[in-house]
Amino acid sequence: MQQLANTVLRNSIAGLVAQIAIKLLSFAFSVLIIRQLGAGDFGQYAAVIGFGTVFLFIADLGLAPYTVREVARLRDTPDGQARIRDLYADVLALRLILALVAGLLVTSAAILTGRPTMMIGAIALNALTVLVYAVHGSTEAVLAGHERLDLTAGVQVVNQLVFVCLGGLALWLGLGYYGLIIATMAGVVVMTALVVRAVRNLGLRPGRLTRQGWIPLLRAAFPFGVIGLTLGISYRFDTVLLNIFSGDRPTGHYNAAYNLVFALVTLSNVLNTALYPSLSRQAVTNPGSLPKIYERLLRYLLLVALPIAVGGFILARPLVGFLFGPEYGPSATLLAILIWVVPLMFLSEFLGYVVVIAGREALVARAIVVSSSVNIVANLLLIPRYGTLAAATITVVTELVLVGQYLWLMRDLLGQMRWGALSRSAAAVVAMATLVYAFQDLPVLVTVAMGGALYASLLLAMRVIGPDEAAFVRGLIAARRATAEPS
Repeated sequence: MQQLANTVLRNSIAGLVAQIAIKLLSFAFSVLIIRQLGAGDFGQYAAVIGFGTVFLFIADLGLAPYTVREVARLRDTPDGQARIRDLYADVLALRLILALVAGLLVTSAAILTGRPTMMIGAIALNALTVLVYAVHGSTEAVLAGHERLDLTAGVQVVNQLVFVCLGGLALWLGLGYYGLIIATMAGVVVMTALVVRAVRNLGLRPGRLTRQGWIPLLRAAFPFGVIGLTLGISYRFDTVLLNIFSGDRPTGHYNAAYNLVFALVTLSNVLNTALYPSLSRQAVTNPGSLPKIYERLLRYLLLVALPIAVGGFILARPLVGFLFGPEYGPSATLLAILIWVVPLMFLSEFLGYVVVIAGREALVARAIVVSSSVNIVANLLLIPRYGTLAAATITVVTELVLVGQYLWLMRDLLGQMRWGALSRSAAAVVAMATLVYAFQDLPVLVTVAMGGALYASLLLAMRVIGPDEAAFVRGLIAARRATAEPS
C-alpha cells in the first residue's frame, strides 16, 4: 500500500504541476489565438483539428491504453521485460501503418465533403503529425505502464512551450493557422525525441517483431479502439458538421466556448492518468483496498466540478466578454449550456477507468457506443436546423447518457459508499452561487475570487474538508519519504 501511495503521489504531484502549467499556458495562448484569428479563421482552424480528431482513432485502434495496462501487468513477471520489448516493437510498427491509413482517409474525407482548398491542404499537413504521434504514443504508453508519468509530464510541458513560442511567432508573422499547425508538428517532434530518450535511459528498446501476433494484438485492443473511435466522434463530430452546415463563424463561436470548458477538466484528467497504471497493478495485488480509494476520489472530483459548473453558468457572459471580446458574444449562451459537461466529464472519465481497471473494458466500449450513437444521430438530425445551440445541448446530453450507464454498471459498488459529505458540499455550492449571482456585475475576476473564497471557507467550516483529508495527505507524504530513504 505504501508503494502504491508513493507512486500515486509522485505521479499525481508531477502530473498535476505539469498539467496545470500546460493548461495555464495553453489556455492563455488559446485565448490569444481566438482573438488573433477572429471567429471566421478560428472556425476553420477548429474544423481542421476536428477532422483530424475524428479520424485519429484509426492511428491507434486502442493500442495505447491496452499497452499501458499490459506493461503494468507484465513488469513483475519473470519474463516481463522481454515480453514488454516485443510488445513495444509490435505496437510501434502497427501504429506507423495505421497512421498512414488515417492520413489518407482524413484527407479524402476533406475532399469529399467539399472543404475549401486551403482547408484541405491544412488537413493533409496536420495528418503528417499523426505519423510522429505514432512513435510518441507507443513510447509514452510503455513509460506510463512503468508508472513514470512524472517523466512524460515534463516532456508535455516542453511540447507546449515549443508550440507557444513557434505558434506565437507564426501569428506575429501573419502565417495564420498554417503556422499553428507547423508549430504543433515541431512540438510533437521535440516531445517524441525526449520520450524516446527517456525510454532508452530506462533500458527499454523495441524487441523483435512478431507479425503473426498482430491480429491477436489488434483483437485484444479492439474494445479500447471502440472507446477511442466513439469518443473521437463524440467530441469533434459536431465541429465538423457545424463547419459544413453553418459555416466558419458559428464554428468559431462554438469552439471558443467548447475549448474553455475542456480546459477546466485538468484535475480529473491528471488524477485519472496518474491512477490508471497504479490501480491496474493494485487490482491484481490488493483489490480489497480499491473501494475506499474510489469513494474518496469521487468525492474530491465532485467537490471541484460542481462549483465550476454553477459559477460558470452564472458568469458565462462576463467571462466570454473578458476572455474573447465582443466578437464572440454568441459564445456566452453556448458556454452557459456547455459548462454542465464539466461535472459529467469528471464522473464519466473516472468511472470509465474504474470499469477498465476491473478488466471490463468491453462494457465501457458498449456504454460509449450507446452514448456516441445518440450523439451522432442527434447531431445529424438537429445541427443542420438548429446549429450551435443543438451542438451544445447534444454534448451535455451525450455525457449524461454515458454517466447514467456507468452508474448503472457500478450500482452495487456505489451503494456501499458514504455520500453525506456531498450534501454539505451542495449547501456550500448554493451559498457560493447566491453570492456570485448577487455580485455578478463586479469585475469577473473579483466575483470569481469572492465565490471561491466563500466556498473554500464553507467546506472547512462544515468539515467537508478537514482532519481526514489532512491525514490522507500526510500518509501519502510519509509513504513517499519512507520509500525514498535508503533501506
